[in-house]
Amino acid sequence: MNVSSVVKSQNKIYKILKSEKMNNRLSHAYLFYGDKGTGKKEMAYALACMLYCENGGCLECDTCKSILAGNHMNVNYFSILENKTMILKEQIMDLQEEYSKTSLVEGSRIYIVDGIDTATSAAQNSLLKFIEDPENKTETIGVFIATELSNVVNTIQSRCNLCHFGAIPKLDLKDIIMESGISDIDARLLSLLTNDSEEAVEMYNDPAFIDVKDAFINFISVKNKTDMVKYYLANVDLFSNGENIRRLLCWVIEFLLEANLYKKDNDNLILLPLCDKIEEYIKIVKNDVRSRVLDIITLADKLKSNVTPKNVFFELTLKFI
Repeated sequence: MNVSSVVKSQNKIYKILKSEKMNNRLSHAYLFYGDKGTGKKEMAYALACMLYCENGGCLECDTCKSILAGNHMNVNYFSILENKTMILKEQIMDLQEEYSKTSLVEGSRIYIVDGIDTATSAAQNSLLKFIEDPENKTETIGVFIATELSNVVNTIQSRCNLCHFGAIPKLDLKDIIMESGISDIDARLLSLLTNDSEEAVEMYNDPAFIDVKDAFINFISVKNKTDMVKYYLANVDLFSNGENIRRLLCWVIEFLLEANLYKKDNDNLILLPLCDKIEEYIKIVKNDVRSRVLDIITLADKLKSNVTPKNVFFELTLKFI
């Protein structure tokens, strides 16, 4: 859990929470919602650090480290239990029982419910009175985390401050992924496949990732149709797999988009380490990059429409050069 990186990439939300804390205007309940991997859980812990850290949430002191390690007695985290698919009503009851007791540590208390959108309506409704009026009169803040806002009952939404988490910018996500010891180019490619840094690390540890990455680099290095035929024959088995061809298409589309808008002084390219390949490709196809972008995007749509991966790969090799 990389809280400091999320604070940087979702700084607008962090600044709002920081301002509310400084002005004593924190809500009694927040609903953080957005796609998986956008930093909702990390921001909940950043908020907890703000509450107890003498330095305003530095993330470095002993208090912050205790919170981030899950060891602070006034911070409680609840999520979907292992081998379950939803938050259970029993977990909500346990939460209410825990917060009916007086804490041994002075100060506000904060509870984080991760996956509130998976809970049944009955489980969510059992939270309503507790959100409004916890049995213990200690100041209490609830943070509810959801991927699908529509699955959260309206009565909970109306009692919370809603914070939408947009996708983390790809280059910021690349930096987060690199903190796991992954190389720059691999982190850039992974950032195109997922918004979730943890999922990115899982992908990287899959041997197929390296195979597809190497095949992608070889693909964008092909300079003529004769060599492309050889490439097809050498790689057709690899790209008869749906997930492999999906990844290849994702990277090829980004490659073409960046080639279409390429400027030598653009340091914000996701595929910046491959700019030499981009320059070579532009020379080969001259002014016809844009039509190829549209052709390959159409291929990606065909894959979604159950055209076989092998046929999609065949068309890709025909239309790239």
